Amino acid sequence: LMQLPLGRVWNSVPERDTFIGVFMRLAHKAMENPAYAKDGDFQTALFSTLCVWLQNYNGLYSLVTMITQNLQHYEHLCEAMAQLVQLAYDEYGGTQLADEVLRDIAAKSFSSVHDKSGPKNTARFLVRLSQLAPKALLRQMGLLIRHLDSEAHIMRSAMSDVIGHLVLYLAAQEEQTEITKNQIGEYFDIIEQRFQDAHYLVRAKVLQVCQFVCSGPAKFPKRRPKLVGLIVGRLEDKATNVRKHAIRALSVMLETHPFSLDGAELRVERLEASLEKITDELAEMTAQTAKQSAKVSVAEASESADEDDEDKDDEDKDSDDEEKDDDATATGEDAQENGPDFDNAGLSPETAAKAMHLQFQQRYYRDALYFVYQLQEAQPILLQLLGSTNKGEVIEAMDYFVSAVRFRVDGAQEGIRRMSHLVWTPSTSATDGSTEETRGVRAKLLDSYMQLYLTPSDRLSVSENTSRITRNLISLTFGATLAELTSLEELIRTLMSEDKIGALVVDKLRSVYAYTKQQLPQAQRRGAIIILGMLAQASRAIVTDDIDMYLRIGLGAYGHEDLVLAKYTCMILQCLGSSRAKRPGQAPGQEEEIKRLPMTNPIFDGLQRILEEPRRDPEWFPAAEQALNAIYALGEKPDALAARIVRNQAKLVQGLLPKKHDDDAMDVDTNETLPVSSLVDPWDLTRLLFVVGHIAIKEIVLLESVEAELKRRKSDEQPQRKKRASQGAKKKGRKSNAMQVDSDSDDGDDELNQIAGTTEDEIGDIVSAIRERELLFGSKSVLALFAPLLVHVCHNLGKFGDKLLAVHATAALAKFMCISSSFCETNLPLLLALLQRAKSPAIRSNVAIALGDITVCFNNLIGENVHYLYGPLHDTDPRVKKTTLMVLTHLILNGMVKVKGQLGEMAKCLEDKDPRVADMARLFFSELSTKDNAVYNNLPDIISSLSMGTNAVNEESFARIMKFLFDFIKEKDRQTDNVVEKLCQRFRNTTDERQSRDIAFCMALLPFKSERSVRRLLDGLPCYQDKLADSRVYKHFVDIAHKARTQGAQKQETKTVLDEYELKLKEARAKATGEDDGDELLGVDKDDAQIQSQVSQYSDDEEMA
Repeated sequence: LMQLPLGRVWNSVPERDTFIGVFMRLAHKAMENPAYAKDGDFQTALFSTLCVWLQNYNGLYSLVTMITQNLQHYEHLCEAMAQLVQLAYDEYGGTQLADEVLRDIAAKSFSSVHDKSGPKNTARFLVRLSQLAPKALLRQMGLLIRHLDSEAHIMRSAMSDVIGHLVLYLAAQEEQTEITKNQIGEYFDIIEQRFQDAHYLVRAKVLQVCQFVCSGPAKFPKRRPKLVGLIVGRLEDKATNVRKHAIRALSVMLETHPFSLDGAELRVERLEASLEKITDELAEMTAQTAKQSAKVSVAEASESADEDDEDKDDEDKDSDDEEKDDDATATGEDAQENGPDFDNAGLSPETAAKAMHLQFQQRYYRDALYFVYQLQEAQPILLQLLGSTNKGEVIEAMDYFVSAVRFRVDGAQEGIRRMSHLVWTPSTSATDGSTEETRGVRAKLLDSYMQLYLTPSDRLSVSENTSRITRNLISLTFGATLAELTSLEELIRTLMSEDKIGALVVDKLRSVYAYTKQQLPQAQRRGAIIILGMLAQASRAIVTDDIDMYLRIGLGAYGHEDLVLAKYTCMILQCLGSSRAKRPGQAPGQEEEIKRLPMTNPIFDGLQRILEEPRRDPEWFPAAEQALNAIYALGEKPDALAARIVRNQAKLVQGLLPKKHDDDAMDVDTNETLPVSSLVDPWDLTRLLFVVGHIAIKEIVLLESVEAELKRRKSDEQPQRKKRASQGAKKKGRKSNAMQVDSDSDDGDDELNQIAGTTEDEIGDIVSAIRERELLFGSKSVLALFAPLLVHVCHNLGKFGDKLLAVHATAALAKFMCISSSFCETNLPLLLALLQRAKSPAIRSNVAIALGDITVCFNNLIGENVHYLYGPLHDTDPRVKKTTLMVLTHLILNGMVKVKGQLGEMAKCLEDKDPRVADMARLFFSELSTKDNAVYNNLPDIISSLSMGTNAVNEESFARIMKFLFDFIKEKDRQTDNVVEKLCQRFRNTTDERQSRDIAFCMALLPFKSERSVRRLLDGLPCYQDKLADSRVYKHFVDIAHKARTQGAQKQETKTVLDEYELKLKEARAKATGEDDGDELLGVDKDDAQIQSQVSQYSDDEEMA
C-alpha cells in the first residue's frame, strides 16, 4: 500500500496524511506489544513500512516523535528503535532521521533520582546504535558528549560504551587520516578521564570498554601503557565490581599484548638480554659513524686550509684540527649515550636501514619491559585478591595467573601456588551452571590446574605427553612450603578421584622414583614420591601394586642417603593402613578400617633402620616422625617395636639406662635414679627425647583408636544380641542341649564385656584410666623411665647449652603432659616458666601450642592460668605472636576457652606491625561476631584494656580498633541502646582525661537511630557533664546530636528529645568550662583532626579488604 502513488488518490496532503496516519497508528500500537517485538520477520516488515513512509510521505517529524515517546515509555523498544534508525540510515537515506533523534536526545537532561526509566532506555538505545550505525553517531557526538557530565550515571556509562564502539569503528577505517587519528586520541583521553568517575558502575563500564577496545584488531601500542597503569590503580578500588572488571581488563591486556617477536613470552631476563644486545649493537654502530664523520671533517678542514689559508701559521692550523677532533669525539659520545638518537646522514643505505631496524627493536623491547614491570607491580595486589570473599574477584584473579604463567611472566608461579589453598573452599552444589561463578571457586581451580599441567598437547605423541605431564606434576613440588604441599595434596587427590590423571602418568612417576641407571637429581626423585603419595590418597593400589619398590628405594640405600626421600616414602606407606587425614565432608563413622600388619613384615625392618640412622642430619627428625607414624598406623603391636627402638637409642647415651635382662620387656623400675653424664652427646640425647616424645603422642592416638574400635564393636553387637534374644523367646520349647549351644556362642561376647565393660561409658573410663595411670606411671611402661629424665633436662637447659636439644626437650615435655593430668599439673609451672624465660622463639611457640593442647585435654588445669595463654601476644617475635593468635582463635571459636575480659589483648593485634597478625586478628573478630553477641558482651572490657594500664594503645590506634569493632553492633538497635547506657555509667568511674575522650569517641561511633537511644543519652548526661570541659569530649557529643538529627525522617518525639538534649548539653558545657556562652562549638585541635583522618583511612582500607 505504501508503495502506491497515494497522491493520485487524495487531492490534498492533509487527507493523504490522515489516511496514512491510520496505518501508522496501527503500527505504533503493534510495537507497543512485546510479543510482536520478538517476531523478527514482523519487525523487519514493520520497520520497512515506516522507512517508506519517511522516504515518500514526509513522515520525519512524526517518526522522530514516535521514536522519542517509545524510548521514554517502553523498555522493550530501546534496541528496536536503534535498529529502525539504522535501517533508515543505511537503506533509505534517513540521515536526517538519525540527526533529529540524536539532537533531541542531546538536548535532554536526565536525573537518576526522579527519572529512572528515561535514562536507562536512552542509554540502551545509544549503545545499540553505536554498534549498528557508528557513523550516524559520529555526526552528532559534539552534542551528545555533554551527557558525560550528566547527573544520571547510566548516561555516563552509556557514553563511555558509545565512545568505545566509535574507537573501534574509526580504527577499522582503511584510510587513517590525521583527523581520524586525532578523533581516536580525543576519545582515549575521555576514556582515561572516566577512570576517576564518582560512581562505581561508570568506572566498571570504562574497564569493560577497555576490554573490548583492546581485544579488537588494532592494538593501540602508544595508548596501552597509560591504560594499563590506570587499570592497575583500579585494582584497589573500594567497589568489588570495579576490582573484578579491573582484573579481567588486565587479563585482556596481557592476552592481547603486541610483543610477540620472541614467541610472546614476557620473561624479564630474556627481554633485558635482547635489549642489552641491541643497545650494544647501536652503540657500536654509533661509534663507527662518529669516527667516520671525524675523519671526513678533518680531511675537509685540511683541504680548505690549504686552498684558502695557505699563509696561516702551523700552530693555528693544529689548534683548529684539535678543536675539530674534540667536537667529533663529543658528538660520538653523545650519540652513544642517547642510543638510537643519532644522525643517519652519510651512511650507506644498507647501514641506515639496519640502524633504523635496530632502533625499532630497541623501542619494542623497552616497551615490552615497561609492560612487564607494570604487571609485576599489580601481582602483589592480585595475590591479596585471591583471598577475597567475593567469588567473582577470586575467579578473575585465577584467570589472570593462568594467563600470566602461559606468557611466562615472572612471579606468576607464586600466584599459582597461592591458588592451591583455594581447594579448601566449599564447593557449590550447582556444578552445571552456565557461568564460572555459579560453578564455584573449587571447580575453577581444578579446571585451571588441568589446563596448565594436565592437558595433553595435540602436537605431541602419547609418550611425550605423558613425560610432559609428569614433569609438570613434579615441578609443582619444587620449593613448595608445607602449607602449599598440603593444599596440593588435596587438589591432586581430587583430580585422581575424578580420573583426571591416567595410569600412564602414574607408571612414569614410578619409573622416575625407581630410576637407578644414572645419577638423578634429588629434587626429581623427591617430587615423584611426593606426587605418588598424593595420588595414593585416592587410590591405595598405587602403594599395594609395588611395595617392594618403596622398600628398595625409599627405605633402602637411596633413603639412607636422602632422608627427605625416606620421609615421603614413610608417608606413602601409611596409606596401606588408612588415609593420613580425614577427607573434607567425610561424616563421622565413615573412616576407613585400619588394616594391621604383623610385626615380622619387612616394612618394619626398613622403618627401624631409618629411625636408627646414625647420620647427623636435621632432616632425620621429620623422617623419624613419619617412620613412627607408619609403625603405629600399620603394626599390630607398634608399642613393642617402639620399645626396642627406644632402647637402642638409649644405648647411645652413656650411663642413661641400667642393664635389663630382656631388651623387649616393658617393665622398668621407675624408682631408679637417672644420672645424666657430662659426656652425653647432645645430638644422641636430642634424638632420644624426640623419639620418646613422639611415641607418647602416638600412644594417645593408639588408645583413642582402640577405644573407637571397641565402641564400634559394641554398637554392632547390640542389634545382633537383641535379634538372638527375640528368636530365643519364640522358641521356648527348645531342648536343653540347644540352650547349651546358645550359651557357648556368647562366651566370646562375655570375654569382651569382661575386658572392656558393657557400656560405652565404661569403655571410655577404662581407656582414660590406662592413659592417666599406666603410660607414665605403670611398672611396665617404657615412657615412665624417661619422664624424670625429660623434666631434669628441661630444668637444666642452660647447663646443656644446646639449642636443638632445648627445642626438642621442651616439645617432648609438652607431649608427655598431654597424657596424664597429674603429670601435667606437677610440671605446668615448669612449662609456664619456659614460656616466660626461654630465649628461643621456637621454644616459646612450641609452649604456646602446648598450652592450647593442654587446654583441650585438661581444661580445668588451665582455668586458673588462662592469662598465660594471652601473654605471648606481646612477644617481640612475630612468629610467636602469630602462633599464639592461631591457638587462641581455635580455642575461643570452638568454645574451649571462655573469654573473661582478655579480648582486649586480641584486639591490640589489629594494630600489629606484621600484616599477617593483623589480618588474622580481623578474621578472628569477624568470626567471633557471629557467636552469640560475643563482641557486644565484651565491649566494655575491651575498651578498658585498650584505654587504661601500662599496655594501653595510643589514641590513633584506639580509634581505628574501635571503629572496626563497632561495625559488628551498629545494626542492632537494642544492643546500641544498652551500650549507650553502659558507656554513660563508665564516665562515673573514670577520672582520666584520656579514658573520657576514648569513651566519648566510642559513643560517637553508635548510630543513634531511635528515640530510645537519644533518651538514654539524655538520661545519662549527669554521668558525663563534668567531662564536657574537654573540647574533644564535647565535640563528640555535638557530633552525636548532629548525627541523630540527620539520620533521615525523624518522629516528632525524637526531635523533641534532641532539642532538649542539645539545650542541656550546651548548659552543661557552659557550667563545666565556667563560661556563660556555650552556644558555639569549640574548634578541633590538630591531634583530633589527625585521629579522624587516620580513622577515615582505616575505614577505606577495611572496605577495600
